Amino acid sequence: MSSKLLFVFAVLICFQFGTAQEKNKYNPYAQPKKWKKEEERLKQVREAAKGNLKVWELTDHGDHKLYEVDGYRARFTPNSSRRAPKEFIALVSSNKGEKYSPLDLFIEYRGACEQQMTVKTLSIMYTNPIVQKFLETRDINDLPVVGMLNAMKKGLRDQCDDLESIRFSLSPIYVPPKDGTGKNQKVEYNGHMNKNTGWQLTAGFDDALDNFVLKLYTPPGPNSMLAVKYEGACNATQKLHIAPVFSNNTERYAYQKEKTLYGYEEVAKRAIQQYVLECPTAEEFVFSLDYLPEPMFIREDKEGVIRASKKDNWKLDVSDFGYFRSEGPKINDYEDILTLLENKDFPFIDRYSDFFKLFYEDFMDVYGTTCRSNLTNPTKISIHAFESRYNSEGYKISESEIGPPQVSYVETAYLKRYQNYSYYNKGTVLYNVFRGFFSGNTQNGVDAILFRVRGQQHIRKYINNNCNGEELKAVYDYMQELTAEIK
Repeated sequence: MSSKLLFVFAVLICFQFGTAQEKNKYNPYAQPKKWKKEEERLKQVREAAKGNLKVWELTDHGDHKLYEVDGYRARFTPNSSRRAPKEFIALVSSNKGEKYSPLDLFIEYRGACEQQMTVKTLSIMYTNPIVQKFLETRDINDLPVVGMLNAMKKGLRDQCDDLESIRFSLSPIYVPPKDGTGKNQKVEYNGHMNKNTGWQLTAGFDDALDNFVLKLYTPPGPNSMLAVKYEGACNATQKLHIAPVFSNNTERYAYQKEKTLYGYEEVAKRAIQQYVLECPTAEEFVFSLDYLPEPMFIREDKEGVIRASKKDNWKLDVSDFGYFRSEGPKINDYEDILTLLENKDFPFIDRYSDFFKLFYEDFMDVYGTTCRSNLTNPTKISIHAFESRYNSEGYKISESEIGPPQVSYVETAYLKRYQNYSYYNKGTVLYNVFRGFFSGNTQNGVDAILFRVRGQQHIRKYINNNCNGEELKAVYDYMQELTAEIK
């Protein structure tokens, strides 16, 4: 056993010394000439060693690779992110000098090696002198991009062994109208350079390679955290998911959900634009939503997705959704609920569950007292009225019963539901009362109490001893049906 451990230790020592960088063995103070000469030799050795490394394998701060063609130089640097160990940054400027200028045109690539790669210019203003002739002629040769792309291509081919195609996209240049009215004109250019056509720049994007893997990321906009991430092949019908993304837990905990579809629509538009640029054969998009905004609902027999098709010029179709505010029933009091029950039309009952539970308890109390003969297998219940006193912090300090208990009856089949709703309502009503009083608005607390009193009075007036009426029985039966839809 000890001999095996000794062997492993010896291998590790050899590996460590074999891979460690050679150091200067001379003292710079005692032997300055020899030290300087040795430093120059070691520098050449290190540079030679770097020449055999890929750019993402460079480890020293400031390490880079330069590729020059006709005076244009493409600078390749490793990406410092540990999450993307094989990614790099390539940048080429229209300036052939050592220093960059704000008026230069830049072409950039960020990412890892792929068989098909897309390089893009950084944003540029229409006032920049370098684009003036191009804006007049719309001829790409009036920009220095061909020479710049050749330098970029040289570096990409050296770094990426499987490279087959380079796509080039000129970032949109927005030119205002000469008369100062109307929208800005959007000037763009897309082209490609393929290995099988001799790397000549040709206008337009070619079809994606058969084994091309699209890495799509549409980041959040200025007013939303929603984004689209996708990695996979190009498809004629593409399904994409829209969800919030967070860079840290602070953003995650502070996140407020969308109230409308606007944020989803904006990111969908940008995702389509990016996707079609890379995959021109796309015909349709289907976007699923991470969550549905609170004021919205999904229409019956719909999937709850956003669609867009090429035949409709990528116009978003959001017909799967509706807004409760504009399409749901408007309920302000018990009278509104009774009208809906009479019509047997109570859509989105789950949206009004708190209100409906309160109505259900009060209706059952009045109906059981007034129309006991209509009930099958009734159970007697006693309703006690109490006066409760609370201190300023909301704690009960005393309670006393007011008068004799009120007797009512509930069908045994519905007794458990009645008791559950009654228990739930105590909490919701008390909350609304105390919220009004403790917020300093006494009227709000009084209104919460009077609302229920007035509601019960309206139910008594509605029933009015008309227990044998078919309409009343229909309302009672439909109300029981609806409770099955409330969770």
